[in-house]
Amino acid sequence: MILKKVGKFEGVTVYESSFIKKGHAITLAPLGIFIARDIFNLQKDSFLIKHEFGHILQYRKLGFLRFYILIGFPSLYSAIKASIITNYHHQTAKVEVEANLYAYHYFKQPLDWPQHRFPIK
Repeated sequence: MILKKVGKFEGVTVYESSFIKKGHAITLAPLGIFIARDIFNLQKDSFLIKHEFGHILQYRKLGFLRFYILIGFPSLYSAIKASIITNYHHQTAKVEVEANLYAYHYFKQPLDWPQHRFPIK
């Protein structure tokens, strides 16, 4: 399976792909959230999906062009940098923490929010 539409999360289409590693995802607003196989349907990583939804909330606030200039490209650069530099953490990039904050507040500040994976500070 290269790409499969698997459902909706908060009204956003979710796709699963064998090209995406477990624990990783990408949001291509307004198309949807793209995640590894068997994550969404088996509900294996709800906080990853909530984090990606945080990027949707950023998109809704900024619009297409500003989202990709201010969030999308910096996030992609950060992810690439993390794959090259061992002591760099993509999760702590400003645009990622902001997406976490948006999601954290949208989902009513869940007490079990995994701050080690999705920091909000």
